[in-house]
Amino acid sequence: MRINDIEYLEVEVLDVRSSSHATEAFSLILTDKFRDDRYVPIIIGLNEARAILGEKHGRLPRRPLTHTLFADLLTDYISDYNIEFVSVDEYNEGIYYASIVIQSPNGSYFNVDARPSDAVAIALHARVPIFFKKVLFEEQMQITKKTSGRQEVADYMDLYSSSKAQTPAPSTEAGTGWGAMTVAELKEILQNAVDEENYELAAKIQEEINKRG
Repeated sequence: MRINDIEYLEVEVLDVRSSSHATEAFSLILTDKFRDDRYVPIIIGLNEARAILGEKHGRLPRRPLTHTLFADLLTDYISDYNIEFVSVDEYNEGIYYASIVIQSPNGSYFNVDARPSDAVAIALHARVPIFFKKVLFEEQMQITKKTSGRQEVADYMDLYSSSKAQTPAPSTEAGTGWGAMTVAELKEILQNAVDEENYELAAKIQEEINKRG
């Protein structure tokens, strides 16, 4: 795709992973939609990681987060304004810059400056494409390593290792951990995890429920 005569790639959120750069920092992994062996990691904060994972796994708190408030206000309550797509446009001194592209009632478009983490969360919520400036993507991209025929970028993150809630990890072994719980009990824990905005834990509980059929 070309935007203002600049070529862009469409990307997808592959994952959000723990980062070695700083405490409570995480890597937002954006992968080329048509070549998933190429990806760019962008460092984001804990709250932003939770918001993106919440959208990715379909587990959001009952009250709106900032990105959901923005997207819903614009698309549901302001007449004839639409979020068309978001894009990652620049990189300067270790910081990525993104835009939210909005169509106005007269059919024209305008850009709203945004952090990539906010732009991506909004894109996931509004279900619009995410684009990445091609030359920038190719400058910053990394190639996925393959191990035993499987792609492996990094170890999966644990967003909530410091959480006060000590909920047991999911288990498929009968009589231990979550394996000994009923579906009703798991659903109760799932709702508590969502209320606490513990989206990664909620996703794992949902996986355990799904295994029960």
